[in-house]
Amino acid sequence: MQLTDIFLISAQHPCLTGHFPNHPIVPGVVLLEKVEALLSQQLTNWRITELNTVKFLNTVLPEESIEITIETDQLTSKQSVSFNLYNLKTQTKVATGKITLTPNT
Repeated sequence: MQLTDIFLISAQHPCLTGHFPNHPIVPGVVLLEKVEALLSQQLTNWRITELNTVKFLNTVLPEESIEITIETDQLTSKQSVSFNLYNLKTQTKVATGKITLTPNT
C-alpha cells in the first residue's frame, strides 16, 4: 500500500524568518513534520518510534508543491515504512528516509 499527500509551505510560515533571511529555505524538520502528520492521520494504530535514516537531497522554497509518498509494504513484517518527498515544480526528489513504527497498545 502507498500513502500520498501534496502540500506546500506558505511564504508567511514563521519558520522562514530565520531560515534564511532574504533567501528563505524550508527547514528539513518542517518537511518531516508533514511526513509525521500523514502517518499519524492514516496509520492510527501505529506510532513513530525512530527515524532510521533521512537524507535531504535538494532544497525546498516556500510555495513549492511537495508530494509525499510513503511505502507501507514492510509495516507488518518489519514495522517500518520508507518515504520520499518530490518537488513537483522542479521534478526532483527532495528527501528520502525510513521510519520505524510500533503498534499502539
